[in-house]
Amino acid sequence: MVEAEAEVKQAEAPRLGRVIAVSMIARLVHDASVRVVYPFLPEIAAGLRAPIDEVSKVLSLRSGVGLLSPLFGAMSDRIGHRRSMSIGLVLLSIGLGVTGAADGLGVATIGLVLSGIGTSAYLPALLAYVSERTPYARRGRVLGAIEMTWAISGMIGAPALGALIGPLGWRAPFVALAIASLACAALTLTLRETPPSLRAHGESVNLSLIVRNRSAMAFLIVWVMLFLAFENIQVGYASWFEARFGLTAEQRGLAQTLFGVFEITASAGSSLFLDRLGKKRGVTGGLIVGLLGYVMLVAIGPLALWLGLVSMSVAFLGFEFSVVSGLPIGSEQMPQARGTMLAFVIMASSLGRMVGAISGGALVAGAGFTIAALVSALLGAATVVLFVWAVRERVTGDE
Repeated sequence: MVEAEAEVKQAEAPRLGRVIAVSMIARLVHDASVRVVYPFLPEIAAGLRAPIDEVSKVLSLRSGVGLLSPLFGAMSDRIGHRRSMSIGLVLLSIGLGVTGAADGLGVATIGLVLSGIGTSAYLPALLAYVSERTPYARRGRVLGAIEMTWAISGMIGAPALGALIGPLGWRAPFVALAIASLACAALTLTLRETPPSLRAHGESVNLSLIVRNRSAMAFLIVWVMLFLAFENIQVGYASWFEARFGLTAEQRGLAQTLFGVFEITASAGSSLFLDRLGKKRGVTGGLIVGLLGYVMLVAIGPLALWLGLVSMSVAFLGFEFSVVSGLPIGSEQMPQARGTMLAFVIMASSLGRMVGAISGGALVAGAGFTIAALVSALLGAATVVLFVWAVRERVTGDE
């Protein structure tokens, strides 16, 4: 079986460049659709005639749909990762279109939930599709390259989409992304499907198996806490910059470009150096940098605009490096059913985002952004301790 898999992966090697290119294009559109709400949340809330904290609750529903990711991960292992990716992108397109056509929070909620379902189907299949074609020794570099789209979507996508809001209104980014997502679904179908010998490794992962695997369970808890801590400040930073420093939508788009520079530095650094640095060591470093960013937001961020921007940039840097560096470790926690395990990883991130959206919106509205950052700092410290103590860097072939 191992020899057969090695032969298939060797045959797939010449096509890996095309797989990466297509995956990056589609992932860029997906990531832009996720990120577009954060820097422009005040404009979207105004367009929907709803308070920002109510829109934050709806965003928590979008993230909460990710709890269904294991179902879609199991589906991708059965019907094929390429098909699952395309289905996810079509659902994302429909959700974005519905959101862009909404005249109130109710219809927008339906659209955002559909978008969340699309994400739940797309991401686990994408990660499994690429992981199956990449040896573990190189997986940090390949996944790091693909994860750079998250940073690019913030550095370039957010300002570009923000520029549409001025002349065309808050709906324009959603319509543009809906069209692009549908095109990416068609582009993804041009890839070769994952052979059954690779996507069906025997028993499928269920929650009881994960609970019995100490390292896998710890990794999922770390993933929840990582995303919770960051989402807790991400849903509030736009309104904070607007209220405290008077930044307009266009200026917040430019600030997002700054954050994107830090994110792309993190993604590129992980892609280039993680495999040599050591994946667990890299994640630990990223978690510590993220913790530093949260502490800076509490201690010096409110003092001046440039200090707030630097503090937020450090938080973005640490978060992005941790995520990119952590995915290869997560991909090998349960290699016998990688697609399903990665679906639990996506579920964990969705759970963290869901809780973080609720807590962040409530904290910013009731206690202020600085208190939200303090809560994130406490969560960040606990995440570092748990990851170092309980998560094992498992390499295929380990017993």
